[in-house]
Amino acid sequence: MFVLRSPRVRRTFTSHRYGRGWTSNASYARSHGPAVNIGLEITEVEEPVDSDMTPQADTGPRTRTARLLAVALVAAGALLAACSSSSTPATTTAPIGGTLSSDNAAYLAADLKAPAGTLNASGSTFVTPFFNVAFHDYTAKNQGLQVNYQSVGSGAGITAFQAGTVNFAASDVPMTASDLAKVPAASGPVIQIPDTLGGISVSYNLPGVTKRLKLDGVTVAGIFAGTIKTWNAPEITALNPGVTLPSNAIVPEVRADSSGTTYIFSDYLATVSPAWTLGRSKTIAWPAVAVQSPHNSGVAASIKSTPYSIGYVELAYALQNNFTFASIKNAAGVYVSPSLTSVAADAAQKVNISSTDFSIVNAAGAGSYPIAGYSWAILLQKQTSETTGAGTVKVLDWTVHTGGGQNLAAGIQNVVLPPAIQNQDRTALLTVTGPSGQALLTKS
Repeated sequence: MFVLRSPRVRRTFTSHRYGRGWTSNASYARSHGPAVNIGLEITEVEEPVDSDMTPQADTGPRTRTARLLAVALVAAGALLAACSSSSTPATTTAPIGGTLSSDNAAYLAADLKAPAGTLNASGSTFVTPFFNVAFHDYTAKNQGLQVNYQSVGSGAGITAFQAGTVNFAASDVPMTASDLAKVPAASGPVIQIPDTLGGISVSYNLPGVTKRLKLDGVTVAGIFAGTIKTWNAPEITALNPGVTLPSNAIVPEVRADSSGTTYIFSDYLATVSPAWTLGRSKTIAWPAVAVQSPHNSGVAASIKSTPYSIGYVELAYALQNNFTFASIKNAAGVYVSPSLTSVAADAAQKVNISSTDFSIVNAAGAGSYPIAGYSWAILLQKQTSETTGAGTVKVLDWTVHTGGGQNLAAGIQNVVLPPAIQNQDRTALLTVTGPSGQALLTKS
């Protein structure tokens, strides 16, 4: 079984525990009802991509509401057309990034035989919605193993990993050379593997405006740098002819903590706007006008409660809160909203990624959503315990493969990892060894 526990705070997915049974914090229960057999009402917004670079009056989004079971979130669509259910592992081909290895099913079956025990992990809030459903599904199939994941932000997760207090960490930006230098030399090499792929929405709370706004990178950079101050500023109105915008001051909503989501967002702004001078980093020296909140959930809560605000949050949080989010001008000059299709299109432009070459922001292609990225799982190559080491590699291998956790990704608006990256992940996990030097990931 699976346990989800959170502090009593006004946000969702702040800190979670996975194990025997499921409980939820008050705000989660009020929003979605009891967490076992929970029905999530998510409004998925689908907007046609503009056909040219000229700003046009928005025709308004089309919405459809899909009722999703959190215990089996499997989305339909092209990205999963060839995928089997999570209970029936199978080799499959996906639209981007090659073909899964022929022995995928054998590894997934062995993954579910991980030894009983407890794993502790922490980090990214970007990946939390995906980890919620993936770890729940895994522990339902292997009830002897518990996974305690604390959703504290990428920077805090890396700090815990450096201190040796977690079995693995998650971050939306891989550890840098300076981060790795803080891992004790005696601990040995560090393995970093992509675990999910998603988009970052630019969500806003704009009373009286029902049409989806169009924004380009330079304008988004000006808003979050504090140089574009009102909603009816000429830079915004020029991109949205026919939309009556208020004169109210813009309230930028940003992260207060060390955040991989902030890194992806600032990486995009630094890439597209020469005027962006705040850099690309997990922490930014935001202007005084910005309201800072910890975690994706904290920023989402602040957007929801603050009229005339705008902030950046991972797409699952935007959908969960029924936010309106902007269409962003991509490298081809087309305004695109974040979705499974548009994030996959962005990632398809660069399938060969590594922990030192990982940015996919502002990729080419008319259908690409330009603010997207991978989250990364981080673990030691040399495990000090055969039991927890085997549990760690088997849970992660199951989570990052189709037939396992990746079957659940689309249900919370994360894109299934391209097969080539799934194969790359397994190759890395096969190098993880126990205290006697034995490989911990096996097919039996």
